[in-house]
Amino acid sequence: MDSRRAQLALLDEYVRIPTVSRHVGPDALQAVINFWKAQGLALTTLYPPDGQGTPSLWGEIPGPPGAPTLLIYGHFDTQPAGDLDKWVWEGVQTAPFLATYFHDGRQVADPAIASIEQLDDTVMIARGTVDNKGQHVAALVAALAAARQGTLLWRVRILLEGEEESGSTHFAEIVEAHGERLQADLCISADGPKVRNRPTLVLGIRGILHVHLSAENEQKTGVHSGNYGNVVPNPLFALARLVEDVRVQVNDYARQHDTFRQETEQLAHLWEGERWRHFLWPAVNAYHFATEGTSLDVRRLVIPRAAHAKLDIRLTPDTPPQAISQLVENLVARHAQSAEAKGITLQLRLADGKPSSFTSARRPEFAWLLRLLEAQGDGAPVTVPILGGTLPTWVITDILAVPTIILPCANCDNQQHDANEHYVLRHYFAQFRLFEQIYTSLPNAEEAADGINRSTQATESLAP
Repeated sequence: MDSRRAQLALLDEYVRIPTVSRHVGPDALQAVINFWKAQGLALTTLYPPDGQGTPSLWGEIPGPPGAPTLLIYGHFDTQPAGDLDKWVWEGVQTAPFLATYFHDGRQVADPAIASIEQLDDTVMIARGTVDNKGQHVAALVAALAAARQGTLLWRVRILLEGEEESGSTHFAEIVEAHGERLQADLCISADGPKVRNRPTLVLGIRGILHVHLSAENEQKTGVHSGNYGNVVPNPLFALARLVEDVRVQVNDYARQHDTFRQETEQLAHLWEGERWRHFLWPAVNAYHFATEGTSLDVRRLVIPRAAHAKLDIRLTPDTPPQAISQLVENLVARHAQSAEAKGITLQLRLADGKPSSFTSARRPEFAWLLRLLEAQGDGAPVTVPILGGTLPTWVITDILAVPTIILPCANCDNQQHDANEHYVLRHYFAQFRLFEQIYTSLPNAEEAADGINRSTQATESLAP
């Protein structure tokens, strides 16, 4: 069978396993293990110490004696299907966990009969195609092929998470409990979309801190805004002042702590354009701000008893969660003692602080992978210092102390997390070629400076 047809058949089989995050039962978990066993890869379940949640899966492909170790991270859980009525492509109803194929705007009943050229431009519709089954299928099958051919230069360790789409609830505990099996010289994660469909390399991810603030006066209920105006304090005003101060003080902290930002700015020629600079700073976002009894349709002329705000703070390496948590705690205490908050009780709840992760471009692995991306022939690579969103790579960089680089391999418009998630197959096949080169070559220290210098010309601008 042609290799591309075999590669496609594997992904077609894999996406049929319904591994919706938080709902991966024993049968689905065993189906994933059996799928990889059939490819020649034995996977072991890794649970946290309390045995809760969906386990991660671990395996190892031996390399030659003395070989460095490469950890491949991916996740086998997927987003829920969502509204099934929206799974329609080119007017054809599709099923999220049964791949449907289209070429040139028309459904292809059997992609195996298509020519090789047609396969490149064929679109595969199914949940998990790019996020993340297709991307780690290509990475792992390429490793197995290199091992069989005797060209593998790495010992390859595999870590497939089962809860990434539901917040990686137990991932840190799993890695801490099984760290000896996961030690490596480098971790590569193939996840996410390429930038403008060009070869893409990502060095970091912002972290996150969830903040819940509340303000209450001494009333049992809301009170008449006329009869009690100037008598009973409105907690909304105290809360608004506090939220704004959090935003100001977090950014002020970032101005005073800028080691990561300074290093990234010094290598600005690697990431031309301006968009990346926004992600070097923390971002304070208020996504919920309301009083009791809030209604957009009803006029309620009351001074509310309580007000609540929920914030997410996107963190950088310069703004670790412990420091920002302490900053917010101090602000709440200071505002609670202020004259403006007289008669108001302020409360704080912090949750899910996850740090940022970052691997320096000065490491030789950066130049090595950049060279391999350049050789793909799909255009000049885009290198990204840090993404705005949050992924669990901090578990690998912080707990395992393993440098981690993300190589997104999916088409940029893949609609992951939405209806009609899809893989344009040329990108799927290209990932096999990329990882074949990764497994059969090694970085070297001499490449580092040269790679940084060369990438001035090789790196695409991030500007639209």
